Amino acid sequence: MGNRIKVRRKTLFIWIAVLVATLILYAVKPDLFDTSFLRENVSNHKVPVLLLYLTILTFIGLTVIPSTPFAVAGVLLFPPLTAYIINLIGIITSSLVVYYFTKYLRLDVWLDSKYPVQIEKIKKALRKKELPIIAGWSFFPLVPTDLIIYVSSTLQIPFWKCALGVIIGEGTLNAFYIFSIDFFI
Repeated sequence: MGNRIKVRRKTLFIWIAVLVATLILYAVKPDLFDTSFLRENVSNHKVPVLLLYLTILTFIGLTVIPSTPFAVAGVLLFPPLTAYIINLIGIITSSLVVYYFTKYLRLDVWLDSKYPVQIEKIKKALRKKELPIIAGWSFFPLVPTDLIIYVSSTLQIPFWKCALGVIIGEGTLNAFYIFSIDFFI
């Protein structure tokens, strides 16, 4: 148990350090975050940038940070169809990480203790109609999709059903974001 706490603290420390370093870099060299500069470097380093972007999308689910800004960033960095496909892959890999690692990282204990009433309501709804609830929840942008994935995991809803619901909901929402943003850019 003590070892897990150390791992969680180290993970939190690394996450905060990356966030602070990014903010400092933005304050010192804002031109590095310019869209034309980013697109030029993406075209010069396509594979590493794609891998980094996919890695961020994969682990964003453990941070409770909304993925919408990353979908928008994808449109700024990649052609719309590429951004959409990468986002779909990121949705699946993020769902996989959240589904299987919430118990390992003890996020289940934290969520159950912090939001017991809300978690129980979600569980009750999921027991009745799994796929429509997961898809609808994932489509609604004001609620964290990671929460429905976590609850699906604790109810032992098959991963394929959870992933399908998330792809239907978030895939539709991301299609709207990506292709409408590209229309205005």
